[in-house]
Amino acid sequence: MSSYSPGEELALVEYLKGMVLTESSQRELKSLVVTLIMLGLEEMACKLQSAADAYQISQQAAVRLAEDTVTNDVLDENAHTLENYMKRLKAPYVEALPRLSKALFPPLQVRHWKWKLQIY
Repeated sequence: MSSYSPGEELALVEYLKGMVLTESSQRELKSLVVTLIMLGLEEMACKLQSAADAYQISQQAAVRLAEDTVTNDVLDENAHTLENYMKRLKAPYVEALPRLSKALFPPLQVRHWKWKLQIY
C-alpha cells in the first residue's frame, strides 16, 4: 500500500469497515435462510449461509490486513495476504466448532446454526 498517500490508505480502511453486513442485512439473510429451509430448499439455504459467512470473514480479514499494512513501512508479501488473514480469523472458530454446534462453516448443520460471526 506504500504507493498510496496516508489519507488514501486510511480512507480504504474506513471503506472496508463500512462494507460490514448490517444487523438489518443479517436479519434479512436469516429470514431468507429460514424461508428456504421451510420450503425444503436446505441445500440452497446452506449455500446462502456459507456465502454470507465467507463474505463476513473476507471483509473482516480485509479490514485487518489494510489496518496492518497502513501501520507498517516494510511489508512481508508472504505474510500480508488476504488468504493468510482469513485463515487466522477462521482458526479460532474452527477449533471451537464442537462447542459451537458447527454453526457457521461448511458443512452447515441446518438445525444448529448461529448467524453472526464475531472474532476479536
